Amino acid sequence: FGTGEGDVEGVLAQDATSGGEDGSKDKVKETPLLRSDFSLIESLTSGQQNFVLSDPRLPDNPIVFASPGFYELTGYTREQVLGRNCRFLQGAGTDRKAVDVIRTAVANGTDATVCLLNYKADGTPFWNQLFVAALRDSDNCIVNYVGVQTMIEPNAGASALEDKVNAAHPISVGVDGDGENINNDNALDAKE
Repeated sequence: FGTGEGDVEGVLAQDATSGGEDGSKDKVKETPLLRSDFSLIESLTSGQQNFVLSDPRLPDNPIVFASPGFYELTGYTREQVLGRNCRFLQGAGTDRKAVDVIRTAVANGTDATVCLLNYKADGTPFWNQLFVAALRDSDNCIVNYVGVQTMIEPNAGASALEDKVNAAHPISVGVDGDGENINNDNALDAKE
């Protein structure tokens, strides 16, 4: 596993113990991921996606890897991100219920997706469609979490739902004498 720069290798998770006085690690145990989880990370990396990996075995589940896309999206630097919990992206407008969904998923080792207001390094808010999933080793132990960030337009969800509803239930209320659909506006005009 790299240091936040370069390629993601076949072993992503590491168990680290306390460092020696010279800053070196006394002992590091690498844990191979399940092939399906490793394939996900390879796909995210090659697709230039915005994602982070965190390590729940370390205090406060800190970020141990962030993709270049994550740095570009958020404006944060490697030094500002690695070793910190993802909550630094939250701010005054972040919905606490969405945060609770994430917290519950991490506590239970389940996947979750939420749309929440996050903040870039310069304080600019952005809507983040966040997907969080547990990555497991061959013993089914959680070794990392992946968080995939997708910036969305504020009304994207509402307009997508409206488009689906309109496709399933067109607004037309009938057919006029020429066989043309009459929508609600035309129906009101015909009644006047």
